[in-house]
Amino acid sequence: MNFDEIFAKLQGDVSSDISKQVQFGCNFILSNKDNFKNIIKYLKEVFDFEYLVDVVGIHWPEHKNTPFEVVYNLYSIKNKIRVFVKVFIPDEKIETISDLYKAALFLEREQYDLVGVKFIGHPDLRRILMPEFFDKHPLRKDFNLKDRSWYNDVDEQNLGIKYKHL
Repeated sequence: MNFDEIFAKLQGDVSSDISKQVQFGCNFILSNKDNFKNIIKYLKEVFDFEYLVDVVGIHWPEHKNTPFEVVYNLYSIKNKIRVFVKVFIPDEKIETISDLYKAALFLEREQYDLVGVKFIGHPDLRRILMPEFFDKHPLRKDFNLKDRSWYNDVDEQNLGIKYKHL
């Protein structure tokens, strides 16, 4: 089984509103957010993509219609093939796949925390890497790296220490 066969079956059985791309030697299925979950479910059930390797959120502020994308890295151990499902989203909201893959419970939280993608239906969507008081998302392209005001006002150990603004 190869990527072209998988893609042809997906187009015939799940959605004709998808496209494919091979970039840097990687197989991508491009989807919108309306049918991506059916595609991932089909890949898991029919082609044995049992391993969710990673979920990556990307912020593209210069793309006015779809400033966010989420890329799901799936691997079939049985068939020894990797597929990336790339989903373009107009806002930062997309449905969770934590009901399909338990690994998504942590992977989606990471993307929520760092990029700000909100996974609708996620059972425990809260910060996982950044402190709870942090109200920004450091991997967004519009995150100001020089602004340390959030850090300067924090005294996590209640020692009365405040840092000067640089």
